[in-house]
Amino acid sequence: GQNGGTPGGGHLGEDTSFRWQCVEQPIGKLLFQRFLEGAPGLAAAGALWAELEAYERCEEVERGGAAAALRGRFFTPGGAEHCSFLSAAATAPPTGEAPP
Repeated sequence: GQNGGTPGGGHLGEDTSFRWQCVEQPIGKLLFQRFLEGAPGLAAAGALWAELEAYERCEEVERGGAAAALRGRFFTPGGAEHCSFLSAAATAPPTGEAPP
């Protein structure tokens, strides 16, 4: 393009997908996360998102403990912020990993 093109495939405001608006766009992501934090019943989803991003940034040696903490807090019935809306497939341990 004349302006050097747009990174990521030329998004020109035409992409209305959740990923584009609420994950890839910093202001959209911030606003959506604030919405989750303030909405009754959705705060756990916002907390899970923040913790998953922190998990992505942690060192490899810390990942086992971080994953166990995430499972206990968000994926286990009775956990501090159990996300009951997640499917069993979404909360299942990765293949080859024993449940805690």
